[in-house]
Formats: sequence, C-alpha cells, structure tokens
Amino acid sequence: MGGIAVVIGLLIDESIVVLENTARHLELGASPREAALIGASEVMRPLTIVTITISVVFFPIVFMGGIGKFLFMPLALAVIFAIWTSRLLASTFVPVSAARFFTRTAKTNSPSPQSSPSERGEREASGEDWSEWFERVRARYSGALDRVLQMRRLVLGATAALFILSMFIFKLIGTELFPQTDAGQFAVKVRATTGLRVEKTEELVTQVEKAIGAVIPEKERKMIVSNIGILLDWPAAYTPNSGPQDAFVLVQLAQHHARSTFFYVDELRKKLPQQFPGIEFNFDTGGMLSAALNSGLPAPINIQVEGNKLEVAHEIAEKIKRHAETVRGAVDVRIQQRLDAPQINIDIDRVKAAQVGLTQEEVVKNIVTALNSSINFAPSFWIDEKNGNHYFIGAQYRENDIQSINTILDIPITGKNQTTPVALRTFGKFSRGTAYSEINHLNITRVTDVFVNVRGRDVGSVVGDIERYVDNIKNDRAQVPEGYSIQMRGEVKTMHESFTSLGFGFLLAIVLVYLVMIVEFRSFLDPFIVMFAVPLGLIGVAWMLFLTHTFLSIQSMMGIIMMVGIVLSFSVLMVDFANRILAEAAEKNERKTPRDAIAEAATIRLRPILMTGLAAILGLMPMALFGGANIPLARAVVGGILAALVLVLFVVPVLYVLFKREKAVAVS
Repeated sequence: MGGIAVVIGLLIDESIVVLENTARHLELGASPREAALIGASEVMRPLTIVTITISVVFFPIVFMGGIGKFLFMPLALAVIFAIWTSRLLASTFVPVSAARFFTRTAKTNSPSPQSSPSERGEREASGEDWSEWFERVRARYSGALDRVLQMRRLVLGATAALFILSMFIFKLIGTELFPQTDAGQFAVKVRATTGLRVEKTEELVTQVEKAIGAVIPEKERKMIVSNIGILLDWPAAYTPNSGPQDAFVLVQLAQHHARSTFFYVDELRKKLPQQFPGIEFNFDTGGMLSAALNSGLPAPINIQVEGNKLEVAHEIAEKIKRHAETVRGAVDVRIQQRLDAPQINIDIDRVKAAQVGLTQEEVVKNIVTALNSSINFAPSFWIDEKNGNHYFIGAQYRENDIQSINTILDIPITGKNQTTPVALRTFGKFSRGTAYSEINHLNITRVTDVFVNVRGRDVGSVVGDIERYVDNIKNDRAQVPEGYSIQMRGEVKTMHESFTSLGFGFLLAIVLVYLVMIVEFRSFLDPFIVMFAVPLGLIGVAWMLFLTHTFLSIQSMMGIIMMVGIVLSFSVLMVDFANRILAEAAEKNERKTPRDAIAEAATIRLRPILMTGLAAILGLMPMALFGGANIPLARAVVGGILAALVLVLFVVPVLYVLFKREKAVAVS
C-alpha cells in the first residue's frame, strides 16, 4: 500500500508529458493524428530513460539485509510494476485516445496590453485565458533564464554554497532507525526489590493498575493485562521477567483515543515513581514493528559490558548508567542484571554425611526432589491410553508444606548405602547470602546490559553523547580492566548497519543510473549534466527534514533514493530536447548555439516539468501529512522535488551551456 501511495503522482507523469507535447503540436497546426504521432514519438526516448531510471534506483534494495529488505521490497516492486504499466499506457493508449478525442486548435494571440485589468481578470476567472496566462509565465521564465545564463558563474557559486550549507544542515538533523508512531498500546515494566515473593509482587501490580487507571480514563482504554513473575521452565524464554519481583502491564487504548500514547506514557513516567518509591519502572511504546527492528530488546539503546566476573562488569555498567542518566533525552535508564538476589546457602559437612553413608550428589538430589521435583534428574511419565497424552510423574513437597527453614532442615535424606532416612540438619546447616538475579550470555561470554529509552530527542544524538563517554573509558584500564569490553547493540547497531547499507545503495543507484543514461544518450557528457539534478534534490531534502523537524531514518533514506529517480526526469526532458533541437538545426543548416538550444528546450518543456512535478508533490502530500511511519519517506521525496523543480529549471541550462561550450551548430 505504501508503494501505491508513493506512485500515485508518478502514474500520470508520463501521460502528462505525452499529452502536453501532443497539445503543443496541435497549437502548431498539426492534425490530431499527426500531433499524437509526432508528440508521442518525440518524448519516447526521454520517457524510456525516466522509467528505467526510476526502476534502477530500487535495485540496491536487493543488497539490503535484515528487516529493511522486507519493509521496502514490496514497496519497490509496487512502484516498478506501476511505473512500467504507466509507461506502456503512455506509449499506446494515451496517443490513440489523443488522436481520437483531440480537435484541431489554433494558437490564440496574447491579450492586448491595453485591455483593462478587470477584463483580463474576468477572462482568466472564466478559464478561457488559462493558456494565455501560462504563456505570460513562460515569457517571464524565459526572461529570468536569459539573465541567469548571463551570470553563470555567480549562479553556480551560489548553488554550490547552498549545497554545502545543506550538507551541514544534514548534520543538524537527528537520526533514528524507524520513526516513532502511535501504536495505541504500551507496556509498563515493573521491577520491585529483588527476590520479592510473587504474592507481594501481585499486590504491588494491583496498585499499579489502579494508578494507571487513574491517569487513563476508562473510555480511553480498552484493556489492561498484567503478567507477573516467571515459571522456571520453557515459558521463561517468552517473557521479559527474570524473577518473582518482575512484572509487565500491557495497556491497550481505545481505537479512537483522544490523547496520544506518548502523552499517557509521559504522565505515567512522572507519577508512578512518585507513588511507588523504590520501584523501577520503564516503558515500551514501540509496538510489534519496533520490537522486530530492536531484535526483541526492550529499549532502543543497549550498552553491553562483556566480561567473566559479573561484579566487575556491573561496576563498569554502573558508571555508564550514571552518565546516561545525565544525557538529555535519555529516560528509563537501568541495568538489567542485578547482584542482590537473596540466597540461602546449604553447607554440607561431608565427613558427617560420609559417616552416615551419604554422598554430596545424593544430598542434593533429595533436596531438589523436595523443593522442586525429581523429574529434573529422574524423569518418568505415564501415558493416558484414552487420549495418548503423556504426563510427567515426579516426587516433590506440596508448596503449602514448606513453611520455614526448619521444614528444609527436616528433609529426610536417603541414599544407595543409607536406606534409613536421616534429617538434613544432622550434617547440614544454612547461611544467607546474595546471588545474581540472572546471568546472560552472548557468544558464550557473560554480558551485563544497560538499557536506555529515548524521549524528546532523536536516538542518534543520545547515542552519540553516550558513545563519547564510552570511548573515553573503554581504553582506560583503570576503569575497564583487561578482559572486559563495551559494545553498543540493539537498534543502534541496526541503525548504523542500515544507514551504511542504504548509503551504499544510494551511491550504487547513482552509478547505475549514470551507466543506463550513457547507453541511452550515447554520450558521457549529457548524463553527467543530467545527474546534477541529484545534488539539487538533496538541497530540498535537507531543508524539508530540518524545517519539519523530521529525523533521518531508514524511511527518509529510502525517500532520498526514490527522489533520485524522480528529479532526474526533469533534467532528462530538458537535455534530451535541447539535443534534439541542435540535431534538427544541423539537418536544416541552421545556426544554433547550445545556449539557444537549451533556452528553447527549457521554455518549451517548462509546462510538462511543472505539471509532472506538481502531480508528484500533490500525490505524496497526504502521505507527508498523515502517512504515519511513511511520513519521513514522503517528506524527503517532496522536499527533493520542490528544490529540483526550481533549481533544475535554472542550474541545468547553465551547466549545459558551460559543458557544451558556446559554439554554433551549423552545416556549411
């Protein structure tokens, strides 16, 4: 659907060019049939170049990896098939229809200068004077172009300065992987004191739900669902919770909510820590797409400290966390792994255990059987003959029977050489300590994660501030000892990889387009002149994104690549027609300079260039305003077209004159 929305304005561009050229020949006195034939044949080559160009710019998507390829491949295919269908219709159906329905017209004279303004206004308002109004626009453009061609060096210098300034503007534009959109839902991650019993966590979450309900009116929300604690089995792989102290609350808003998701999250981010001191809260507003782009991580910024001793890694992570909390735009800064989980140590006197005929292994298996289940080391199951289901069978204490430490001390221990039960307290005792709440690995190496959310600022700028601090400490062995390293992962890593891939795609698109045009123009110089439309379009992209406070993302990068194919069509129409004028002058033994040819071509091609450009802009305008995640893409294309629409009409003629030299084309 995004591809169809993008291509709406482009579908009629080629037909506009054919119809406009046909109408021009009608005004010159040709019959409808002759006008349709000549008008279509004259523009077939530039339209072919434009169609191939737009198709070629999407070729680099093949080299994209990850989810970006899946996001943009359908869009690219939709645009390519649509533009080639438009090309087919523009060369067949449109000329035939023009020959059938157009009527011979005579070119009207311009209105008399002596006519009163009221008379001219009435004629223009009635629609009868539209062509005459455009002729006046064309005449003013011709005069302006003539003055520009007299100041070629000044114009090129000013354009170069504007381009350099625009490249600096790009530095001021924030960066993010994917534009934030209102998903209509969010998750609140709640983390209490490590080791808190799940019943107490449930009571806490009940109060949190009430606090959320107080901020979000009932008519504004659809449902609130909470997930508390963790089951230490396979389901542990499908929850962000790492212990009984963790929970997450999913809030889904009503379909037509008056306030945005981000508004409610900002309110809760301020109020929940005040109502529940000592409880850690963080928020996820991304939805399914952001989760996929984040590789499932709970935050866009993930700084990982790699190293074997978690205490040392945690100390390094604390330094990063303290700095990240001071960075503007960084919110919900936290360390995922904790070191303060309460733990009960069982100390076995091996001599006493051996005296009663028990081994360390047998003691452990008896304790695990009582507190968990024997199926962990002695699995057995029963198959129900009626339905074929199998059920694990194991021995374990009932949960209600475990009342205190004394219950554990009284666990009867038996073994291979000791069939008479012996109480655990006979040769064992307990001590209290702390342990790791969770241990995570990446490529076998232990890692400690620092997660950072972003609000009110772009991800790239926040990451840049954090990375500068990390770069300062990671080579300082006093702060990051030997054997420990710091890596940026998650969305940040994906963003850097995607931008590199799309940057390569942009350069590859330019090279491929240039090679295609060399074949079509049979010249190295003409495509070089045509390609100057690309930097002119980049000027518009930079200012459009900057003025609309739109960040540079994979969407806007894709828009820049699409812009290349569109803006080149303007200069292709102009340069190709100028070459045709020079060729016809040579055939007729007429004296014409490149300046005469490009001035005439620009004046004649003014109307189709303006019409195709405005059609593309109007087609993309709804997406640029209300397109959700596609807003940056549409704005990048619109900005590029707007700038190219103005600058190509003046800068390309200047370049044409400079590169073609001021020599007359004539045959003696």
